[in-house]
Amino acid sequence: MLNVTDPFTLLLVDDQSIIIDGVEALLQPEPMVKVVGRATTGLEALRLAGELRPDVVIMDVNMPGMDGIEATKRILKVLPGTRILILSMYGHKEFVLELLDAGIGGYLMKNAGKAELVDALNTVMAGGRYLAPELKRLLELGDRFKDRRGENGYGVLSKREVQVVKLIMQELTTQEIADRLFLSPDTVETHRRNIMHKLDVRNTAGLVRYAMERGWGDQPTNNQNPIHHGGKDRSQ
Repeated sequence: MLNVTDPFTLLLVDDQSIIIDGVEALLQPEPMVKVVGRATTGLEALRLAGELRPDVVIMDVNMPGMDGIEATKRILKVLPGTRILILSMYGHKEFVLELLDAGIGGYLMKNAGKAELVDALNTVMAGGRYLAPELKRLLELGDRFKDRRGENGYGVLSKREVQVVKLIMQELTTQEIADRLFLSPDTVETHRRNIMHKLDVRNTAGLVRYAMERGWGDQPTNNQNPIHHGGKDRSQ
């Protein structure tokens, strides 16, 4: 049960109406919360937040057009006192960190039950920050992983993977990287997937941003541009 002392207003944002209906039904018995609006897109959420000025916004991440990340940033820019609680099926570390940096009050997964939802609302209404237990574990593991890879992050990557990252940063295509490193395109793609998994980024743009933030493009490696004269190595 909500243990807040003052009633508060709530805006629900999700591109799936069934999710909004479900959250509203879960909170209906709670006398201290009033759902004042529903939105199915980020743009609609931005408009309604400006009109209704809710105390809390429960926000989805993946929506057509303006996604929940951008909508969150815009809402908090004009309404910094609004508490935003993310409710998403996506628990990727990159999403979580970006939203935490934006100033959200909490992040819940869509498999959460009513008890966890109420706990999160109690926390954010008290001025705290709530993170789903599985996301806490993810961030803790990420911190330990970061400690092992060192300041520039090379430690977790193989020599070949470092080469692939640097060539990706030069905007080479998969085929061009394969030709440069004497590999097959499939092997390059395997390296790319492994790199993104190790660094916990979700796409090539995220990988490039990660590398640029750490100055990888400016750092020499001991194994750049290997020269092979005996034919293409298809096994690395």
